[in-house]
Amino acid sequence: MTIKKIKYHRVYEDVIEQIENLILKGNLAPGDVLPTERELAQAFGISRGTLREAFRILEREGLIETRPGGGRFLNKNLNEAEDKKRIMENIERATIIELLEAREIFEIGIVELAAERATDQDIREIEIAFEKWGKIDRDSDDPVNPDQAFHLSIAKATHNVVLVNLIDLHIDLLQKTLVKTVEIPGRKNEVYKEHYNIMQAIKEKNPLKAKEALLHHLHEVKQNILLNRVESNG
Repeated sequence: MTIKKIKYHRVYEDVIEQIENLILKGNLAPGDVLPTERELAQAFGISRGTLREAFRILEREGLIETRPGGGRFLNKNLNEAEDKKRIMENIERATIIELLEAREIFEIGIVELAAERATDQDIREIEIAFEKWGKIDRDSDDPVNPDQAFHLSIAKATHNVVLVNLIDLHIDLLQKTLVKTVEIPGRKNEVYKEHYNIMQAIKEKNPLKAKEALLHHLHEVKQNILLNRVESNG
């Protein structure tokens, strides 16, 4: 009997994907007006609040625009040839930036608790995961790759099953962040050092140092994502 792991799912991502496909297939052209919120919410079978979450991402990336009293439109300034290539990248970056905001909130607590509660065995598990991270292979078929194992080992050191599950649910998105950043020349070595500093702070049982190391890491990730965005669009 084969059982597949259930992955964390956000409804508004499906909305974004469907709207994105309408654009890519040419069913929506630059300047076209979108159906009303009521119509779209009914068509998707979702709440208008969830629909607005999707619109917020699409608006942030300049794919759609809202006109007061005039509804929402596909941005008429979009260049069709260019945007068919970069729409997915734009949306992916927007969701990654939101992920980084969420990570700053919940991972601070995780590294602080890990620094307070980690046993010798926990620290050994973190070290093993870190050593594997140094030999990371992004093309590996291993369902739990080294970067994922590193994050999970820290979460497990909190001895809080809710926090472990929280990291586990976001593993795919964490991996998406890694792939986007290690592609940048020299970034993999920087990330290695940033992970090392987080691990060292936990080994030293220093919650404040662990928090500062994590915040530095997330700041660098965000800056590199934004820098890569500017360069790719420049």
